[in-house]
Amino acid sequence: MFQSVRQFAERISSLIAERPFSCGVLTGLAAALALLLFFLLLAFIFRSRKLRCIVIPSAGGDLCIDAKAVQGAVRSVAQNFPAFDVRRVGLYGKQDAAELEVAMDFNGGADVSVSDLSAQFRAAIARMMTDTFGMEKPARIQLEILRSGADIPASGAETGATEAIAAEIASESELGKPC
Repeated sequence: MFQSVRQFAERISSLIAERPFSCGVLTGLAAALALLLFFLLLAFIFRSRKLRCIVIPSAGGDLCIDAKAVQGAVRSVAQNFPAFDVRRVGLYGKQDAAELEVAMDFNGGADVSVSDLSAQFRAAIARMMTDTFGMEKPARIQLEILRSGADIPASGAETGATEAIAAEIASESELGKPC
């Protein structure tokens, strides 16, 4: 077909000279496709994964703490904070870093600052993870407020929406399977 790379390059340059608009469109599409593939590759490499457990290395062997144990511990800490109603607890990780994600409703009054209370809640969770599980470096704790104040029905007043939310929460997988 082509005897050398030089002949191939000459043929490509003659095609570009004959039809510059078509080649420009093809070049633009190729560049867009290359960028899309590059960003998909980056998203795949740096994605966070749902963890089934937290592994704490020690000299005598590793300690594997199941995600459900972490979830139960976070819910027990949340009992000390009546302004928060925990909906979901997720454990995610990237390489060696763990992230604890807590989604909840805030039903405190106007006299309670959500930022101050959330800082106290984060500190209580970090202390619990250090004291209970012996983690030297507790996981990063991300809090997500789903609903606040007037959006939340009064206690005992079940509505169709709250029943649907409760069913959704019950149907969600807890945190994962044992290690």
